[in-house]
Amino acid sequence: MTTRDLGSLGSTPRSFNSFNVNAVEPTDVFKFSIGSTQNINLSLNNISAADDADLRLFRDVNGNGILDATDRVSGAVSSSTKASNQDEAINVRANAGTYFAEVSRFAPGSSGTVFYDLDLSATAPTSTSNYSNLLPKEFVLGNLSTDVTRFGYISNTNTADVYSFSLGTFEGVNISLTGLSADADIRLIRDSNNNRIVDAGEEVARSARAGTTSELISNITQSGDYFLQVNQFSGSTAYTATFDRFATPFA
Repeated sequence: MTTRDLGSLGSTPRSFNSFNVNAVEPTDVFKFSIGSTQNINLSLNNISAADDADLRLFRDVNGNGILDATDRVSGAVSSSTKASNQDEAINVRANAGTYFAEVSRFAPGSSGTVFYDLDLSATAPTSTSNYSNLLPKEFVLGNLSTDVTRFGYISNTNTADVYSFSLGTFEGVNISLTGLSADADIRLIRDSNNNRIVDAGEEVARSARAGTTSELISNITQSGDYFLQVNQFSGSTAYTATFDRFATPFA
């Protein structure tokens, strides 16, 4: 097991591209600390085809700086273990302390070496300027050839959901977030450099109304690939995300 000490994790994402785990070293561990209550954002993406890797987060509960059996039992924070090479994501609100992000090879679903990219950041909670800045493809909608409705839940243990979709020529979409019992917001992103991070200038639109008021992003008509983030502002709430697809006039 290889452990990399990242020191203090902040809002600027840390990225580790083309890393790998294999039969000899099936696990990589990334150790980091946060100095106050933060949203920890982890994105495991670009997993090699026909392979499988999982993502887990632990806290260093005994303070020895080593991911040990005590941390795995008493310090387990969250995990993401989707099948095949689907992106894995963890977004949790966490107290100050030292943490371990673990990438592990899922042996029954992988043969040989599993390549992956890992992005990590820690952003301030309850701040619209510090939403998660990572773009895992948690929920893949594909091309919006018809209306799509999805249901989700945002809380301290899942502070962000990310939907990926595309619009073709002469297609448009209105996006709404309804059914809220606490404050959640949405923003739309075009990842122009395909680095799976929200860089300056890539946010297309956002809706950040106060309280439980429904959110709306309307009249998106430019063709291309998009990410929609549903972000917790405060509290826990179920939500309904509706992608209302419409045809645009011919040029």
